[in-house]
Amino acid sequence: MNQHSAFVISEFTNPSGEVVFRVSGWIAGRRIRKNFRTRSEADAERQVLDVRRLHAAGSPVRTAITRLTAEQLRDAELAFGQLQGCKNPLSFYLAFALANDREPEQAMKLGDAIALYVAAKKHEHDQDLIAASTLMRLSRAPDWSTRRAS
Repeated sequence: MNQHSAFVISEFTNPSGEVVFRVSGWIAGRRIRKNFRTRSEADAERQVLDVRRLHAAGSPVRTAITRLTAEQLRDAELAFGQLQGCKNPLSFYLAFALANDREPEQAMKLGDAIALYVAAKKHEHDQDLIAASTLMRLSRAPDWSTRRAS
């Protein structure tokens, strides 16, 4: 519940006897009063009115209906903040990342990857595809599997 809202929700009995929830407050010198059947509808309208009031006061915040979650909205705002000064739109950079960034098919340790690479090169040497000197250089390479990341 927003305790700092400029709008108040109160129970109100209409002349017909129906109890409703009234949202009331002021935006730019104009009085706002709206009635709702449920408290949740009144809360939603109060949030919309708070954003409108901020917008009228010069804040860049605006109301938008979206299917994005709160976390996705934060990510989108962060992404647009990082793009300030860039000449291309977000969709350009997203398309580039999707086209060029790939997750590894399987994660493996560096030592295992080197052993696999050397085994492949030995196989290529056995098929006379690479020179013996190349294979010899590979065999003289340091043993990376025993080194620790610094």
